[in-house]
Amino acid sequence: MTLTASVAIAGAIAVPATIAATASASTTTGTASAFGLSANGLVNIPQTPAVTSTSGAHHKSLVQLPANPLVKLKVLHTSASGSTSRASVVDLQVLKAALSAHLITAKCVGGEGSSHLVKASIAGHRLAADAAPNSTLNVPVQGVGSVSVVLNKQVHNSDGSLTVTAVEVKLGLATGKAQTIDISSATCSAGQATPPQQPTPTPSQSTPPGQAPVPTPVPSDLPVTG
Repeated sequence: MTLTASVAIAGAIAVPATIAATASASTTTGTASAFGLSANGLVNIPQTPAVTSTSGAHHKSLVQLPANPLVKLKVLHTSASGSTSRASVVDLQVLKAALSAHLITAKCVGGEGSSHLVKASIAGHRLAADAAPNSTLNVPVQGVGSVSVVLNKQVHNSDGSLTVTAVEVKLGLATGKAQTIDISSATCSAGQATPPQQPTPTPSQSTPPGQAPVPTPVPSDLPVTG
């Protein structure tokens, strides 16, 4: 299996229907993208699986990653449609950072982002399910040292779009190099709202429906005979 290989997963996670429903209900248009996981440092993993959409719905799923000494997981899923994007990772383990989570999700809709964690912890410390944007903490991990974690990381890009990354992890390695891992990242533009339609004016009626107008007398001269 290669990092770019994608596998359709029926029923593994109910994301496609959710994204489709959100996109059809939205009145905005724009560009959206998402990826499940990436890593930079001693271990490099490209944005996997990555999707981009300017119109229509796009989905990618991946079961597990190729063997590596850094990350283990079961399912990655990404979706993008118009100005809506979403990324999720199931049953994640970052062994060196003592990080684990049952589900990590990032969502971006019309320029607004959010993240959600289910049963996520690092070195025995439970992580907030719905953290405030850019919540940062440093956790000592045995054998590694201090591990930096940013929850619900939100970055406003120069093109006006927003990128929300559910979890960003930075840790030092024995080689002296820093290792960065981005988990569940979604980007979307604010889009352009469809202007509301103005109601068609209704002509005013001076006479109630169903009634004849009251006649107006008109003065005139009548001929007199006799």
